[in-house]
Parts: sequence; C-alpha cells; structure tokens
Amino acid sequence: MPARTSPLVVPDPETRVSAGMYADVRTWLLENDPDAQAMLDWSNNELLPPESPEKMASEVIWIILCAGRSAQAARTIEKKVWDALEAGRPVVEAFGYRAKAAAIERAWNEREADFARLQPVLATGSPEALVHWCGALPFIGDDTQFQLAKNFGADLVKPDIWFCRLTGIPDTPRRAVRFRFPACMALARGLAQASGDRIAAVDSLLWLACNKGVLSVDAQAGPVSFMPTTLTQRSIF
Repeated sequence: MPARTSPLVVPDPETRVSAGMYADVRTWLLENDPDAQAMLDWSNNELLPPESPEKMASEVIWIILCAGRSAQAARTIEKKVWDALEAGRPVVEAFGYRAKAAAIERAWNEREADFARLQPVLATGSPEALVHWCGALPFIGDDTQFQLAKNFGADLVKPDIWFCRLTGIPDTPRRAVRFRFPACMALARGLAQASGDRIAAVDSLLWLACNKGVLSVDAQAGPVSFMPTTLTQRSIF
C-alpha cells in the first residue's frame, strides 16, 4: 500500500514574495536585464489567441521544446527544428528525442485540424477548458498545459518547480497539479492586484528572475532571497 501524502499546507503568499519584494524585483529587472521589458510587454499586452494555424503550431512546438530544459537551450534547438521543418526533413535529424520529434511533426502537419478544433474552445472563454484542450496534445504535460494556455491568452501561471518553490511548495514529494496550481495562483493574484500587472506578467517576471539567478529559493522551498547580481545567463530570446 503506497505511503499517504501529508496534506498540502502552504504559507500565506505575502510571507513568501511580498508586494514590496515583487516591486523591487520588477524594477531591478527592468533596469538591468534587457529581456525584462520585452517579457513584461508581451505578458501584459500581447498574449492573445493565435490568429492562424501556423502561429498556433509554432507555440505548441515551442512548449514541447521547453519541457525539461532552459529557455536558452530550447532556443538553440528551436532553430534547428525549424530548419528541418522548412526543408521538409525529419525533425529527428535536428532533435534526437524521437517521440518529441514526432509530436513536433504532428503539431505542424495537423495544424489546420488542430486550429479548427481550438476555435470552439476559445469561444467558451473558459481558461479551464483551454488548459484541458492544451493538455490533450501529445507531449504537453501537467505543467506545460498551463504554459501553452497562457501563450494562447489565458491569464494564469505555470505551476512549475520555480513558481512552486516561491509559493512554499517543495520539490518532493511532488504534489498533484490540482493542489499546486491554486496555491501558485493565490501568490500571483495578490501580486497582480498590488502591482497592476496581469497574473501572466507576474508569472513571467518571477520566472525570469529565477532563470537569471536574481531570485533564489532551494528545493525544500526555504526562504526566498532577492539577490541583485551581475547577470551571467544569456538572453532567453
């Protein structure tokens, strides 16, 4: 019989990342990280439903590439994948993970049909329905379904390891997404209300701060540290 998991108890979000800390991180990123303004503008103003099958498929492909690797590493692979798609070569020649390469080819080759199936989901105006649709695509997982739905215009967070740590949820035991997502949304919602940013923008800027090493929190979800420092990570674009 499997061991029982203790109930998920997370601290008050304000004790993890306060509105003041978020404001300080936001200001520092905008003044010091060339990626920050583009990320903020995109998250606050440019996250919209895809206007074409090609745009939709490109977002799906990007999310498949991002899973399990940094955005910087995904950018390097992305160019090789698009070179293969545009030349009509097998994607596996550019990206050796065969199952993911097949999922990328499917996303591109079946983009017209997927786009048609997406329209009634978007018409519902339901973020939950959009997340569910995204999660049904091959190689879109528990966390990345939220990332893809966000890229399609939903105002929400991706409850990944970084955001969970910021919220106070340790890496292990790995909690089900039905527990992680509401806790992460509670943190993001409060910061959005305090700052005027969308929830999606809060998610993006906190993710960027973790990616660039400006925000630090360990795997056990200890205290969150804001550490202004010389940036060493390359651009995410």
